[in-house]
Amino acid sequence: MLIFQAVVISVCESLVQADSLRLVWLTNTSLTCNDGSPAGYYIRRGSNSRHWVLYLEGGGYCWDAGSCGARWTRRPGLMSSTRWPRARRAPALLSSDPQANPLWHASNHVLLPYCSSDMWAGTRLHTRTNGSFAFVGHLIVRSVLNELLHLGLAGRLLLVGSSAGGTGVMLHADSTRRTLRAHSVRVAAIADSGWFLDRPPRARRASSANAVARLGHTLWLGAPPNSCVRDFHDKPWLCYFGYRLYPHIRTPLFVFQYLFDSAQLTAEGVRAPRTRAQWDAVHETGAAIRASLKTVRATFAPACIAHGALARPEWLAINVSGISLPNAIACWERRFRDGNRKERPRCAPRRLIERCSWPQCNSSCPRLRDPRTGEEVALAALLQSFGLDVRGAAAAMGLDARALSRMSRAELLPLLAPHT
Repeated sequence: MLIFQAVVISVCESLVQADSLRLVWLTNTSLTCNDGSPAGYYIRRGSNSRHWVLYLEGGGYCWDAGSCGARWTRRPGLMSSTRWPRARRAPALLSSDPQANPLWHASNHVLLPYCSSDMWAGTRLHTRTNGSFAFVGHLIVRSVLNELLHLGLAGRLLLVGSSAGGTGVMLHADSTRRTLRAHSVRVAAIADSGWFLDRPPRARRASSANAVARLGHTLWLGAPPNSCVRDFHDKPWLCYFGYRLYPHIRTPLFVFQYLFDSAQLTAEGVRAPRTRAQWDAVHETGAAIRASLKTVRATFAPACIAHGALARPEWLAINVSGISLPNAIACWERRFRDGNRKERPRCAPRRLIERCSWPQCNSSCPRLRDPRTGEEVALAALLQSFGLDVRGAAAAMGLDARALSRMSRAELLPLLAPHT
């Protein structure tokens, strides 16, 4: 028995090691994390030497002395590299397992850990004299690209990021394409849950997204794209909001965005909606996100209350109108790769935005949990809390209301769809 257990443990360890990325410190030692510790990246070479996936991690940001001090106290791992391991297990989109990552398992994988707290936009260096935090996310991305060129970067690069990393992708897409064009490298980008809106907060004492972006831009010495800054020269911090930046992006870009993004809701002061008024606020945010995506050429927007997808295992299951996220991305990649050639049949539409206008109406949504208890929120209770007459819906379907409330989400959604 002990021998069998040892064999199982050895096999598991070898699988984890096979799916891990190794740490490389930046050669430019002046580029650091917030606390002055060295910046770096994780890398693994794949069998497809001419396709690279570069992933920018997310994790929020700070914008003044108070928010940065609180971030350092609560989440120092997002501001320092002192505890980075020599090897890291790959997130879903960088996995070498074709079951977990059907699109890019054979690619060269590069992970940029997030320790600059600046949406990958800052240029403020750390010095001994000022003793303040460094914010050099912008410079870190540029330095990593240069190092990858020396390592043999060629063919195609897919620049991907989640949350603040998704915003970073939009900020860096065009400059990356221009840098690599001279080396005959084609660039495309995917922004996952980085599409933030500058909507006013609902809480009285909360800072507005506009004010936070202005403070952050000043603190970081932010460097958003000049093409956008020219349009907002008096307010360059507006270029951190996806819908304002998007018209200036020329690089092929795929936008993944939950219609009821939980980070956006939190920024607006709607953390755990329970009352009808709070759910009305959720609906208003969803309608605003939906409207902001109208001009986006390639987008995938499920009606879920969630944030971030591509680094999570469940990204394979997420779908809109029966079309999975991996399928939609594969069709988008094929289009820009093949140029004007005739498209293959049965390819997913470029724009897939959930038709349903209420939260969690998509059966592939990540499970919604009560932040106070950690327990999953029953769908019937969720629907009732934002105004659906569950008893009336049950009567219309010839069901007992108690029986309806006990149904699983998979059973309930198809029944309720015609009544919502």
